[in-house]
Amino acid sequence: MDIQAPPAPKRIVSTASFSIIDPLTTTAEELQELLTSGLLTSLDLVNIYLGQIEQHNKNGLKLNAIISTAPQHIAAEQARLLDAERATGSTRGPLHGIPVVVKDNVMTDSSLGMDTTCGSYALVGAKALNAPIVNRLLKAGMIIIAKANLSEWAGSKGFGMVTGWSAVGGQTQSPYVRGGYVLGDKILGHSAPCGSSSGSAAAVAAGFAPVALGTESDGSITQPAGRASLYALKVTVGALDTKGTSPQSPITDSLGGMAKSSGDLASFIGAMMEQDYSSYLTKTWAGQKIAFVNPNKWELHPAVCERVEIVREKQISEFLQAVATIRESGAEVTENVVLPQVDEITWEGEDALETVWNSYLGGEINSFLNEYTKSSVRTVEQLIQWNSDHKDLELPPAFPGQQQLENTLKSNLTEEKRQEIVSFIRKIAKDDGFDRIFEETGAEVLIGPLDGRIVTVAAAAGYPAGVAPLGYADNYNGRAYGVAIVAKSWDEGKILQAMSAWEKTMPRRIPPPQLANYKASL
Repeated sequence: MDIQAPPAPKRIVSTASFSIIDPLTTTAEELQELLTSGLLTSLDLVNIYLGQIEQHNKNGLKLNAIISTAPQHIAAEQARLLDAERATGSTRGPLHGIPVVVKDNVMTDSSLGMDTTCGSYALVGAKALNAPIVNRLLKAGMIIIAKANLSEWAGSKGFGMVTGWSAVGGQTQSPYVRGGYVLGDKILGHSAPCGSSSGSAAAVAAGFAPVALGTESDGSITQPAGRASLYALKVTVGALDTKGTSPQSPITDSLGGMAKSSGDLASFIGAMMEQDYSSYLTKTWAGQKIAFVNPNKWELHPAVCERVEIVREKQISEFLQAVATIRESGAEVTENVVLPQVDEITWEGEDALETVWNSYLGGEINSFLNEYTKSSVRTVEQLIQWNSDHKDLELPPAFPGQQQLENTLKSNLTEEKRQEIVSFIRKIAKDDGFDRIFEETGAEVLIGPLDGRIVTVAAAAGYPAGVAPLGYADNYNGRAYGVAIVAKSWDEGKILQAMSAWEKTMPRRIPPPQLANYKASL
């Protein structure tokens, strides 16, 4: 069977001058002002951002952040329709006519000109209808210009695979890391892009689009966004319909977005949730109540990320400085709150979350595969066999495993036992964790280092989790790092409020120096 990867995008020549905007720094809010003033059209934006993808996805820095781009004529037609609406004085909202990148495990209709592969050759050429979240983005007037690379099957294929690698898309590179991914680095190592939505994160940081859509069960949006120096938010589990997105488990699966500013993120999450979060963008810490964990007690396990002392010391120092700034800026601060660690969420000596995820995965993937209108695989068993039959494509020597897919077939949890474990997980993370802290301190959000597993505890609670940029390991390999911001269910606005104050009072995020320098050298 001759399976071909999606073709490389054709070179697009921009009709608008790159001197008008800088894709690395210009926000969607700034783009909207230019569109409103008539200095740019949405058609110009399509050409600019497709041009940036052409320059650095497979060429230039070779970031491999994008699996497929919308055919120019399709994206252009969308843009012309939205430009025509604008010309009549009608716009659909703050993201009218703004390009967006969508993770390639989110179904898009054939009319948009892109497959939904989940990074797997088994799904190249498969056909689907738009996922509900895609219809919401289109309703808000957004233009889907590309599908982002990811950890294949959203990180649910095999053990030992690097984050950001898929058979179809190759290895996503962080635009911040000097020298790129180091072969053999650990799954969340300092050179890795981190998390299955790594293509979405790298795309925004590299100026491939102002905003991007991701999916997350455990850290898949938040971790890569932190490594890309972005603002990002995974919304409350259950708040959005995840139909049409590759799954892991309904107890932790959710959707979210990434952007270069808190305002853009608020507009994007608003479009997804069909809510207006603009009133939360107060840009001040005054009146906010914030709880902080002890940064010395939260870090990634050595099994997934090597400890580099000069990086860790810099992270802790900058975190503590941020706490001081927030206190001095008028927030009510409680430090060193005790949140349960992930290794406390165990059931009969095993990781409780992993146990539940494994039990759900097979049935959830089967349901997802049957949402395709055309597909060569319809079950996990067929997918496993397809991979085995096409080892040269799907099981290369560097990534030969599909153990997660195989292990889900062996799970024998009864539904009663599974719900018992889920209740236990929620109690530890939610009742004994975040809710206890919020009740004892009066805080509305909790902030801690992203280089830890606070977002995993948030996933266990079903709570929304956000990320804001903290700093850069310019004393090591240039990687970015951030902070995690968690609130209770449906309190996305409180996270966005904290982000808006963070953006106002903390050092300004910087675009990837490698890309900025590349542009300057032209």
